Amino acid sequence: MKKVLVTGPNGFIGSALLKVLSEEGVEVIAVVKDINENITAIESLPNIKIVYCELSEIDKLSKIVTDRDIDTCIHLAWVGSFGDARTAYDLQLKNVKYALNLVDVLPKMNIKRFVGAGTLAERDVLNYHPTDGATPNAVSIYGIAKITANYMTKAECSKLGIEHVWCLLSNTYGVGNTTNNFVNMASRLMLENKRAAFTSGEQTYDFVYVTDTVRGIYHASAFGKANTSYYIGSNQARPLKEYIKIIRDTINPDIKLYLGEIPFNGIPLSKECYDTTKLVNDTGYKPTVTFEDGILNTINWLKLQ
Repeated sequence: MKKVLVTGPNGFIGSALLKVLSEEGVEVIAVVKDINENITAIESLPNIKIVYCELSEIDKLSKIVTDRDIDTCIHLAWVGSFGDARTAYDLQLKNVKYALNLVDVLPKMNIKRFVGAGTLAERDVLNYHPTDGATPNAVSIYGIAKITANYMTKAECSKLGIEHVWCLLSNTYGVGNTTNNFVNMASRLMLENKRAAFTSGEQTYDFVYVTDTVRGIYHASAFGKANTSYYIGSNQARPLKEYIKIIRDTINPDIKLYLGEIPFNGIPLSKECYDTTKLVNDTGYKPTVTFEDGILNTINWLKLQ
């Protein structure tokens, strides 16, 4: 993998991925939404060329990017990947169309491999929604859209003779993540001395430090088998309550936890869903950051915000 096109390059995961690609000597064409976007994290990286194109105009990308020696497209851009926007079905469906429009323009640029960024929420949906009597929450619309994007881009890539790789990202956390993901939410609750109420925490979870996540995306993109999906994890999946206790102990071991105060709505994923064996065997991926180290970095950063 010598030259790649990356959408969504200036976000939390995108900017971290570009650092890895730059370190590996990969030339990158970074497709940023518009000139109002913050690109300070990526603009000074070597081997990076920044171009501007809205997702709604992605079908015109071949006229903006004139390079014809790009081997891989890594598609990270997704409008509404956190917060209430995940419940907006019209917005989520637009993202599916944008992904397909991107795939359709790749042959014009001679790009032979498409790598999409999926989510573990896809497995949550497939595990729970088909169950009779299930009452899924609206946030699952995001996971359903990701499943749709995965399967439809795979079919479109097959039609166009493009290799398809899909990365299932787990709960990525770390320095620089400004969302209210679980790690940030739980950490802030305890840092602000608020009531630390959670579910019983018996369900298996996997939190992956951002540098491991992007290293996994790099390995899947460069070395992954065609038409294959890869779960990118930490190899340290464990019951959620154990993660919560580590967060508590890192902040203040005396904080009282109220486990079981919030009901859990869903069917827990099996531990096998968090298995990274395929990614490790096919690509040589190896996560390096323990949750204990990663959460210490994250909490120290959150204290400064």
